[in-house]
Amino acid sequence: MVQSPRDRLTKTAMSLAVLAVFSTLTFPVVLPYVFGSVALILAILSKGGSERFSLRGKRAAIVAIVAIVINTGLIISSAAYFFRVLHDPALQEQFSQTLYRMYGITFEDLMKQLGIQYTGTL
Repeated sequence: MVQSPRDRLTKTAMSLAVLAVFSTLTFPVVLPYVFGSVALILAILSKGGSERFSLRGKRAAIVAIVAIVINTGLIISSAAYFFRVLHDPALQEQFSQTLYRMYGITFEDLMKQLGIQYTGTL
């Protein structure tokens, strides 16, 4: 069975889109953007000269966009939580206790290791 280039592009786009979703859950930040962007480009290229996307191409584009949006949401929520920890003393204490129980290091020691000048409140 010989596949057309359009079919190969859509299959590759869908495979990369699924990898983008998987990497969002396992390796967030960089990989979902790489896989999702390439999947989106391949899905658009699979359209070829026709006016409409194939069903598979449309699905691949949607899955890639969803992976990128979810990854962006995870990054934003993580950054927002980190800034809340920096500015809320009660949350800092809770975070420090959890960090110490899990890794044996306090929040203040972590800030020193990261090279962040931390005086207790910002």
